[in-house]
Amino acid sequence: MTNKCKVTFLIIIILFFSVILTPFQTCLVVEPRNKEGKFAIISLKQFPTFSIRYTHSIHLSEVEEYYKKTENNHIQQTKLVYEDTAIGMPSNAEGGGDFVIRDDGKYMIENMKRTFPFIDVRVGQVVANHRFILNNNEYPLSKYFKKGTVVRLEIKKVSLWEKWKGVSVSGGG
Repeated sequence: MTNKCKVTFLIIIILFFSVILTPFQTCLVVEPRNKEGKFAIISLKQFPTFSIRYTHSIHLSEVEEYYKKTENNHIQQTKLVYEDTAIGMPSNAEGGGDFVIRDDGKYMIENMKRTFPFIDVRVGQVVANHRFILNNNEYPLSKYFKKGTVVRLEIKKVSLWEKWKGVSVSGGG
């Protein structure tokens, strides 16, 4: 092999690994806080909004929290829908948003602008049954993570290598 071939080969290898290891796609990454096990990668390219649905542990009714990706890659809560104003649930839109009682009797706080760099969720062990909702598809977190695990939802740029190592939840690109 000539020196020119060796240099060309080396350049190709460097370019290949640069493409594979450079974070370039913005995704929602859900990973266990203890760093054990796989992490889930959700592409928000087609659907930049998502929600988390769960059963409230005290009054045993459904709660759904709606979120969207912000321009600076934070997570903004936009809406909250729930059935009871009992313990642990708001009875008004304190701190922003509009409190509404829907026709179906559910309570809703809409036009929320609460922004977070990340969200930590403990995957329900008994009642909660946390589900990630993307484009009307439901993904139970307990299918991807051990019950009781604390997972962090965070929007960040990921590389092809990280996408291959993780679990693709939405299957979208």
